[in-house]
Amino acid sequence: MNKFIGVLTLIVALVASFYSGYLYRGIEPITSGEIDERIVEVMEELKENHFSRPTEEDLVQGAIDGMIASLDDPFTSYFSQSEQEEYNQGFEESYVGIGITVSYVDSLIVVEQVSTNGPADQAGILVNDVIAFIDGEDIRGDAFYESISKVVGEVGSSVEIGVIRQGVELPIYFDVERQVIDSPSLSYEVFEEDAKIVGYIDVNTFGSETASLFSDAIEDLEGMNIDGLVIDLRDNGGGYLSAVIDMLDEFLIDNGKPMFSTEYYANGTFRRDEYFATNTEEKPYDIVTLINGNSASASEVFASSMQEHGGHLVIGTTSYGKGTMQTDIPLQAVIGDSIHLTIGKWFTSNEGWVHYDGGTDGVVPDIIVEQDDVMRAYKVFLLEEEEIVYDTVSSRLTNIQIILNGMGYSVRIDGYFDDETQLALSNIQMNNGLMVSGEINEETLAVLNDFLTIYKQNPLNDAQLMEAVDQIE
Repeated sequence: MNKFIGVLTLIVALVASFYSGYLYRGIEPITSGEIDERIVEVMEELKENHFSRPTEEDLVQGAIDGMIASLDDPFTSYFSQSEQEEYNQGFEESYVGIGITVSYVDSLIVVEQVSTNGPADQAGILVNDVIAFIDGEDIRGDAFYESISKVVGEVGSSVEIGVIRQGVELPIYFDVERQVIDSPSLSYEVFEEDAKIVGYIDVNTFGSETASLFSDAIEDLEGMNIDGLVIDLRDNGGGYLSAVIDMLDEFLIDNGKPMFSTEYYANGTFRRDEYFATNTEEKPYDIVTLINGNSASASEVFASSMQEHGGHLVIGTTSYGKGTMQTDIPLQAVIGDSIHLTIGKWFTSNEGWVHYDGGTDGVVPDIIVEQDDVMRAYKVFLLEEEEIVYDTVSSRLTNIQIILNGMGYSVRIDGYFDDETQLALSNIQMNNGLMVSGEINEETLAVLNDFLTIYKQNPLNDAQLMEAVDQIE
């Protein structure tokens, strides 16, 4: 499932040198006399005469939200102190939480992984549980990030998680203590295929320690005498620019042109920076980068640099297309709050702009490989009185039929609940000791969802990864 589409963020130490103190320059507060008189007058009229009796804080926040909305830029936002801390935590190797990985399926938050011996595991939360309540509040249908932010809190504090579990009639509630959870930004392993040893590094985000961990992983893999390397940036939403630069320096050599460049606005003028490789020796093995539609920002910088500057293969599907970069500017008026602000664009080695709005709509792989229907399928859950019944049409049934075909049944995949679909469901129920009805119920869906989890975890079913391994000479 989709991970958060992140942003290309410049760390403070790097920005300070680029912007000559731009982030922390002195800014005189604007007085009421300098604000457009319309704003002051409208605020006073609303505060004094609107029947809802808005507070000044409500109106000020509304004005801020309106200014940001007028930019038509989804990557610029106002961060409260807690939101800023939560955002920064996403780029660390650990976080405060309960130790689960979730996905957003049919507007429901579904547990995909549970960290072994973590707080959620010890409490009894299971994979495929649907998180429906947080501290007694029903969060079904709420915005994803609004919901998961309620799980975050102080180390040692507790949160009540209410889940809906397939086969259990009523919600189950768990008191879970928030703890520091390890969340490595990358993992690595080796594949042996056709007498080849292929290193594989899965990079989840470009965090504060990712470049160092990446270098260690390469050293370890090279010690295993790998014949090639696959770098997986699929579903990687971005991160720190400094990490990208250090990681590219592992592979790219100075050829006279920049790996990528940036143009940004500072102190009233545009500036341009170019980033050149400093390495002098190429790796003696093939390197392939994997991307998909959820590879964004820093991932696109890395992939395009490997492709255009280094001539290394990129495989998968066209990336997200985020060609802008952001930084965080602390506010003086409210200590701890900040503006997460788009300050400029970045360009590929060949001067391309990958942005989805006015650019090239993403990095296009050298070899485009689509995943099969089952790899793109999602888990299905029934809640309360919901039904998917015979002789009806449903887009969710289309997904179920795709899973059925993956399990070896030959049924239509147009979402119509026909006799063949009913027979396939009856066979599954009979083979798993369930009541045979041919109907879609929670117990039957549990079997389908378990199959889907196992199918997606098998690297042999990952067409993009297998193509990358095949390309290693």
